[in-house]
Amino acid sequence: MNYEFKYKDEKIETVVAVTKDGTVVTIGDNLYKVNPLSAGKFLIESNGIKKTVCCVVKDGRAFVDVDAVLLELNLAMQDDSVSGGADAHAGEKDKVFAPMPGKIVKLLVNEGDAVEERQPLVIVEAMKMENQVNSAAKGKVKKINFKAGEQVGTEKPIIELELEEK
Repeated sequence: MNYEFKYKDEKIETVVAVTKDGTVVTIGDNLYKVNPLSAGKFLIESNGIKKTVCCVVKDGRAFVDVDAVLLELNLAMQDDSVSGGADAHAGEKDKVFAPMPGKIVKLLVNEGDAVEERQPLVIVEAMKMENQVNSAAKGKVKKINFKAGEQVGTEKPIIELELEEK
């Protein structure tokens, strides 16, 4: 997946690839191997140097601690990226996809439930991390295609919504 960040008016392009050995993040010419240690704690390795990084997300901000230096990041979310799932599905607001292959830990809604935009719908565990997947739009849960404990990919939606007409 490709991401673009802005730091002091400078655009920084980033590529994230999930491999069998962990997550690899490329920023410019720099390559970082990222492995989760526990909830919110990661081991990052680059050029033989290893660092432990802690991250907490609260109220649309990520707080990242690297070597006792605290960084605060605003997490501006675009409507098309709210529901997670593979990039190919980003515009399908009536379907909720897993952000990457994993296991459903918990369904937070039932068929027939009314949902709000950005409401948490399901928790998916991937690479020992729990990912909360939110609704991209307001509507009603039309169909749930998986149960808690089942493995999911990124091709089939976990949840299908009947969108509320505006």
